[in-house]
Amino acid sequence: MEKHQMASPKLSVCMIAYNVGEYIGDAIEGVLNQKADFEIELVISNDTSSDNTEEVVLKYVKEHPRGNWIKYKRQEKNLGSTLNYLWALENCKGAYIALCDGDDFWTDSSKLQKQVDFLEQHPEFIASFHNRHKRDKAGKTISNSIQEKEKRNWDFDGLISTMPEIPSASVVFRKPPNFKLPQEFEKVVVNGDTFLWAYVLQFGDFYFDASIGPSVYRIHPQGLWSSKSSYRKSKLSLNTYRLLDSAFPGKASIRSQIFNIRFHLFYYAIKEKEWAAGLGYYFSNIFGLLAYPRGWKVFLAFHKSILFKGKR
Repeated sequence: MEKHQMASPKLSVCMIAYNVGEYIGDAIEGVLNQKADFEIELVISNDTSSDNTEEVVLKYVKEHPRGNWIKYKRQEKNLGSTLNYLWALENCKGAYIALCDGDDFWTDSSKLQKQVDFLEQHPEFIASFHNRHKRDKAGKTISNSIQEKEKRNWDFDGLISTMPEIPSASVVFRKPPNFKLPQEFEKVVVNGDTFLWAYVLQFGDFYFDASIGPSVYRIHPQGLWSSKSSYRKSKLSLNTYRLLDSAFPGKASIRSQIFNIRFHLFYYAIKEKEWAAGLGYYFSNIFGLLAYPRGWKVFLAFHKSILFKGKR
């Protein structure tokens, strides 16, 4: 079922969903409660959930006073998180796009108005983001903030070389001209937001807005990212950065981060007694230094952290 609003939206909210029936009501409420002086659409792409996700969504479409904001699609076959994400993004018609996965939610009803107002007044910025809270399945707060050093504005090289946490449910970005993600995006396994940030940063910087109430990121066993081990997360990140290197060749910040991730993989593999894999990552970096001398900076920083901190 698809339900379209009458007017053309100024902002689209991209929401992907897969077996999040327990949580998606909060996500939808956070969007429909927004106070804004412009048209909003909520694009929900359900990747063939087997739980009650669809039932919850359709109840909002039918019964909520703002149910006409919702444009809902149940995919005919399971696409996987990245292709589902891509479908939703490509079907967002607004000049601005906000992100909120079906298991996250917003707490500030003026969030979208504040972010759009800022971006319209500051064309040098392509996106705005803000703080977040982390909560467990029971609703207990695990963390009430991103790191203080992450609460700043970011350009492409700064973000890519540092890998700060940019909470996806906090981001609103202005849709770039002829918006189309590179084909490499389709090969990303899970962390498509990292790739999306890199693409969007081609058109302007990211602004941190401290005035907006936090989004909420849930940690639960079904979480596509939060459920992964550090070793698995690093393997997924390496795949994403290799794809970024292909999509945006010649970027020193991407190459540097590939070195950094491989050293992390060495460390985590050894911890998990994956000796062959760990040594493979380590020596691939050593040999890589011959072709990329700038990697020595990463090499020295990693070994210094191991020697003087004892852990990463």
